[in-house]
Amino acid sequence: MMVKRTKIPRTIIEPWVAVAHTARLLEDILSQIGDPRQGSNFEKINTLYPYERSSDWCREFLSAGIEHMLLWASHVAPLSFHPDTEVTHTFRPVQTLSRAAVESAAHALWVMDQDTAQGCVERHLSVVLDDLQQQRKAALGSDRKGYLKKAESLLLKRAEAADGEIIIDHFPGYMAIVKQAASTVAAKGSADTDLADPAVVERLWRASAGSAHGKRWPAMELQFVRPEREIAPGIFETSRTPDPDAITKILNLTSAVLSYGVLRFADYSGYEPDLPAIMEAARQRLSKKIPRRTDIPDSEQDASKT
Repeated sequence: MMVKRTKIPRTIIEPWVAVAHTARLLEDILSQIGDPRQGSNFEKINTLYPYERSSDWCREFLSAGIEHMLLWASHVAPLSFHPDTEVTHTFRPVQTLSRAAVESAAHALWVMDQDTAQGCVERHLSVVLDDLQQQRKAALGSDRKGYLKKAESLLLKRAEAADGEIIIDHFPGYMAIVKQAASTVAAKGSADTDLADPAVVERLWRASAGSAHGKRWPAMELQFVRPEREIAPGIFETSRTPDPDAITKILNLTSAVLSYGVLRFADYSGYEPDLPAIMEAARQRLSKKIPRRTDIPDSEQDASKT
């Protein structure tokens, strides 16, 4: 197998750079959101179950998603670089980072995608319980496993003792929450039609997971594969070039879910009235960091256009 090196046109690269700068904006926006304000949704949710604050968990999920995309940003659109630097794009890293980011953000979105504080608490506790169960499976030694089992029992007892009837359902799994997150974003008027099609979202997620695990089918379907020299009867060497459209699609899914998640988090934390100022401050700071291009006017390089 040979990897074909081809220069990527600017028309293809620009949407990738936009996702990179969006991740930087989201990091700044999230850093400006403090503890939940009085009367906010998260204050109500945290009051119902104060032992594991839902706002802290959702912030952590969103932070994780942003960190993954910032690594991509440093690769595709570094803020400082040598003029002779070449950036090589292969299909697996972007698929892997995007998969991790969209899964992380989807957790927060799934928890917040309820009409009542109690509904959010129930989803939050299903995430916490699943986390404890995963931690117990990874624990070394019977003492540690026993401690985590007791922690699970304590969570259930506290839920039973809370005001109202808190029902903790089984966590539905990554595929389900990613599809639901995409559907939620689509319902809010996203222009990305892929978000509204569960079958397309599932394919994007499965392809990214398969890429991360080195599966053969994504290597064939997410790249342009061409036969080259015949090395045995009916067996050919192949050259492979990543399909840029596949990269763009997974990036767009991830960026849409992560962006909506951060804005929803700000709203749930009671910062919605301040969002225009928060976002403008983030844009101004990013604009000062982005290296200026010499082939287009400065007015077209404003970070707010990403």
